[in-house]
Amino acid sequence: MLDLEVTEVQHYTDKLFRIKTQRPASFRYAAGEFVMISMDNAPKRAYSLTSGPYDDYLEFYSIKVQDGPLTSKLQHIKEGDKLKVGDKPTGTLILANLELGGDLWLMASGTGIAPFISLLRDPETFESFDSIHVTWTVRQAVELEAYKDFLYSLPIEFFPTVTQEHYENQGRIQKFLKHGVLTIDNPANQRIMLCGSMAFNNDLKEHFIKLGFSEGNKKTQGTFVQEKAFVN
Repeated sequence: MLDLEVTEVQHYTDKLFRIKTQRPASFRYAAGEFVMISMDNAPKRAYSLTSGPYDDYLEFYSIKVQDGPLTSKLQHIKEGDKLKVGDKPTGTLILANLELGGDLWLMASGTGIAPFISLLRDPETFESFDSIHVTWTVRQAVELEAYKDFLYSLPIEFFPTVTQEHYENQGRIQKFLKHGVLTIDNPANQRIMLCGSMAFNNDLKEHFIKLGFSEGNKKTQGTFVQEKAFVN
């Protein structure tokens, strides 16, 4: 693993924070991929890169788990410290696994937004689709703070939902699909990426397969993909 210097740390809530590190000139990855990260005397964990493939830094978005084997230490990291970062990026949420063209829907819950931030920092994503839509479901509105302004600044349709407090779009994303607020039912012209909790991924996967969407992987491009290697 690479020992990379931390250049910026920003805490958003008592449970969410963002880390930037230096990026070696030889470090290559595709938007949407993840790597293993660690610290001294802590286990490795998979983290999606939120930085784009052409950025001169690496960025990660993390939850804080007080007794977590890694995050209990990671949440105290500060500028100048070293972060161990794996040098073999991989993952399913990449454009190569998806049929291109039409409308792209990036659907996240919680820190599952991370790989989509990377994809939205890659010009190729915008060149590959007619339009881009992002849905992001969180428990409380404050959890949107890390990337809300960035998402609203882009030429995309951004639809945040909040489940545990009053909000303009209150409830799980499934509610808005069921009631027709959002219409994602055309595999011929719509593409979907899913990243969130196991329940989120499984529920939406089942929903979209029934509508005729097909799951893509490294062997065959599909009309939807999900990240199965880890759960945010």
